[in-house]
Amino acid sequence: MAKAYVKNVYDCPAAQPARHLNAHAWCMANPVMMDSDSFNFFSICEIRFGGAAILDNHKNADHCYFILSGKGYSIINGKRYEYKPGDVMWIPGNSDHEMYPIGIETLRFLVTLTPKDFNQTEPFIRNIKEVSPVVPPKHNNSVAYPIVTPKNGGSNTIEFNVTEIRPGGYSEQDVNEDADRICFMISGSGYALCDGERLDFGPNDALYIPKGAKHEIYVEGEETLRMAVTYGPVRMAMRG
Repeated sequence: MAKAYVKNVYDCPAAQPARHLNAHAWCMANPVMMDSDSFNFFSICEIRFGGAAILDNHKNADHCYFILSGKGYSIINGKRYEYKPGDVMWIPGNSDHEMYPIGIETLRFLVTLTPKDFNQTEPFIRNIKEVSPVVPPKHNNSVAYPIVTPKNGGSNTIEFNVTEIRPGGYSEQDVNEDADRICFMISGSGYALCDGERLDFGPNDALYIPKGAKHEIYVEGEETLRMAVTYGPVRMAMRG
């Protein structure tokens, strides 16, 4: 049975991804780690000055990238797309794509890849500031930005948002029956109770919550907990 865990990105082995130059990736979730096949992987990738992700195609696996720092561009099916921090880049399956940094700063980004429940879509770039905030269900003193859902250009594979829980806020006990969940902590600290087990986390930690697990999340300290949240596959309530 799948079990919740916390992994810090720098506790994971660094590897150069296939078809990448001057780059490293730290995988924080894959089917073996999670005991689940809902994600091919979830990782952080860094492409340094002069590096690139050269031409590739992942067939029916969608990519959702969230840019943490640096700037860059991709060529997707012959069209150029540029991005900056706070942007999501959606690369649908069956798409030829390549990726390059702009300038000398390292391009650092989250990567979610999954083929589960694939349906063909179109590429797009969307910044968190372009998305209207919502109050997530069963959250207190919290706001979320639903950047990728099937209703705004994504597919049934990956649901992605940025959630902020302010000091004193928390998410009440909940169960996601139809999707695994990964939260990457951008800033702030806190802890989760997953099936009764306490899991502490801080910046650069990834929290994996398997579907069916009872979970709740609390902030510690005076800093807002800001996390990138991805579900695989998309929860039924978020589909069109």
